Amino acid sequence: MIKVTYEVKDDSYTSLTVSGHAKSDEYGKDLICASVSSIMFGFMNALDMLDEDIEIKQLTNKITINNHSSSEMVQDYFELVMVQLKTIEESYRDFIKVERK
Repeated sequence: MIKVTYEVKDDSYTSLTVSGHAKSDEYGKDLICASVSSIMFGFMNALDMLDEDIEIKQLTNKITINNHSSSEMVQDYFELVMVQLKTIEESYRDFIKVERK
């Protein structure tokens, strides 16, 4: 299962962690993993282009993003990603779980 945890403080996203595998199909054919990976890599690339105080860690089977920025654009990016991940969760609850810390 893919586990997504996020933290919000004072109405601002401060962290996001995505870990695990959906295991909805064999390796290389798992469309849920591919979807989440695409969302997260696009998000990380977009954040990387900004000159903001954001820490991104990519490990094997785990991505952690810590936001120390007060940028409204960063918050908009987080909101967009959360909508996308929650939309996947609505259809595939057996394979992805999104929860607030």
